[in-house]
Amino acid sequence: MNQPGSSLILTAPRKSLLAWGLRDGASVPLVCGKLQGIAEIKQSAQQEQTTSLRWAGGRLDLQIQGVAGQIVYSQAEGLRIGPVIGIMTTGVRRDIKKPIGGRTSLLGDFVRASRELNVLCYVFNAADVNFSAGTVSGVTMTGPPGRETWTFGRFPLPEVVYNRVPHRRAETLPDVKRCKERLERMGVPMFNERFLNKNEMYRWLSGDKRSSTYIPETERMRTADGLQRFCLKHQLIYLKPTGGSLGMGIYQVERDKQGYLVRYKREKNHVTTRFVNAEAVLQFVRRRSHPKSTYLMQQGIRMMEYQGRKTDFRVHLHKNSVGAWEAAGIGAKVAGSTSVTTHVHNGGRVVAGDKVLRAWYGERAEQMKARIVEVSIRVADVIQGLLKGESGEFGLDVALDKDGQVWVFETNAKPGRAVFRHTELIEAGKRSARMVLEYGAYLSKFPLNRGGGVDEPKRLDPHRSAR
Repeated sequence: MNQPGSSLILTAPRKSLLAWGLRDGASVPLVCGKLQGIAEIKQSAQQEQTTSLRWAGGRLDLQIQGVAGQIVYSQAEGLRIGPVIGIMTTGVRRDIKKPIGGRTSLLGDFVRASRELNVLCYVFNAADVNFSAGTVSGVTMTGPPGRETWTFGRFPLPEVVYNRVPHRRAETLPDVKRCKERLERMGVPMFNERFLNKNEMYRWLSGDKRSSTYIPETERMRTADGLQRFCLKHQLIYLKPTGGSLGMGIYQVERDKQGYLVRYKREKNHVTTRFVNAEAVLQFVRRRSHPKSTYLMQQGIRMMEYQGRKTDFRVHLHKNSVGAWEAAGIGAKVAGSTSVTTHVHNGGRVVAGDKVLRAWYGERAEQMKARIVEVSIRVADVIQGLLKGESGEFGLDVALDKDGQVWVFETNAKPGRAVFRHTELIEAGKRSARMVLEYGAYLSKFPLNRGGGVDEPKRLDPHRSAR
């Protein structure tokens, strides 16, 4: 979206011009993200190896010390620089050490992966997009591998956006809503549209025959009579807030002859309290919750145990470079000795999923792993129908019972990455980050070429589209 009267100037080394078959002073069509127009080609000075793009709103330097990105050329369509993938979030600030605050490490995983794949990727605040100029103020990494530094700059509007707005409240901010609406009107693909509400998620999954078999029975908690009936049907249940995360606010309720045993986390301790009837349980949960909180009742599953502790799995699914679901990694979450859930935040720990499955099933471990992945992909196929636009990843909490039945407890549309900090899952975490960029390149229809952060000049077959 080049502004009227503005010009593009691409300055490149002589070897690049020779590779493309272009001469100094030529004028060719050029596209970089949503920036497009006719570019004047200039040969750089004799010793200068930088390729730079200048336009009215800024400048990009593409080389190993500058931003990553590839340049492809075809006689039919001219030059294209990219793929240009923007990571939309909130909280970006002018701090070269922690530009995204506490999420700098998390989002840095994706920017580092973009440099490995030679993708032009930057992180930006939803409020920092100048739609009239077609530019975005953002932050990326520059410098040689292993010594990268965060660098602020002005970039062309991206051709694909990865939504990493950090929480539900941020999704309601006016700047975020406006940015999403404008990008949608422009036809810019965005994946990971929004967080899921547990109530809508369970209703959606339970109502589809492809997934209903794997979802524990779940109902909204409304009255003491409803809670009592649910507990009579299921001796063990969990009460979950519809907008909760990290296992916070969850209660385990077990019925016995004396009434109801309720286990929960109070400050840093895990506590068990007995109640004589369902009304007392209901009032207790409501007193400890926000007045606007709503709770779900979910059938408890007697899941398999590892080293005497209940254990489930985080399955991190991605769409890959051809748009198909693939498991980047599986981590086992082992509950703490008195924990209500397996979340690390509640005292759990992470173990490599393969290690746990081998301990349980021996030679059948790969078969059971394949079954977990198969069910996870089925559920992902269903849940993406609930979301508008593209779904690029899901984090699923999956368990096995003693009969080998697969159960899916949660489907997270914006999964955390804490599981990948485990020593045995670090490589899976790197693969996961790369797959985010590969899927973004797939949506952009850019011919991705892996390659170390240096823009390699390429000339495409004139009969093959670069787009």
